[in-house]
Amino acid sequence: MGCPSRLNFADDEELLALAAKAGCSGVFIGFETPSLEGLQDLGKKFNLLKGRDFRASVRRIQQHGILVAGSFIIGLDVDEPGIGKHIVEVAGRYGVDNLNTLFLTPLPGTRLWDQMKSEDRIALDTFPEDWKYYTLTFPVARYKNLSLDRIIREMISCDRDFYSIPRILRRVWKSVWQRRKLVINLVGNFSYRRNLRLNLKAYADFESYVKTGV
Repeated sequence: MGCPSRLNFADDEELLALAAKAGCSGVFIGFETPSLEGLQDLGKKFNLLKGRDFRASVRRIQQHGILVAGSFIIGLDVDEPGIGKHIVEVAGRYGVDNLNTLFLTPLPGTRLWDQMKSEDRIALDTFPEDWKYYTLTFPVARYKNLSLDRIIREMISCDRDFYSIPRILRRVWKSVWQRRKLVINLVGNFSYRRNLRLNLKAYADFESYVKTGV
């Protein structure tokens, strides 16, 4: 059993112990971005807490036998070429067990949508046909420093690097050493890796759709 959580979940030892006792096997935490500027833009107040040690927070959660899946976003205005590699480096430094990276996606009714709409940065706005791509897994907008081709390559690079066999084996070994949900961690990592080929096909189809309008 897993659940979404904020990073400050790590600040309450009693809550961590109760969650583990209740059968919580993992938490999904939105780190969102490796940059301070990105966190400020997103208003992630809990992540900006002065003196916050992200690695120590993750470790406190893991010490209770709870896996940590970290989520990041590619496509913020501060993101530049190389962001995929940077996310992998930071996620590795934090010590997360799984990484789920998503594209910045403006959704109707949000401030992000209003801002990007006013700046003519919504690339796919033919509805209902385009709704199928508003899943956070496709780059449906126009990004400040990353072209369509570049942002997709950043995502592919990020996923391939984090879910390379050597990195997976290192994470799995840590699970063995720390006695943390070995089977769940192993299955989770290789499930993400298995999806890499499917993602390549999906991105190719998406690029064709965007460029040809069909």
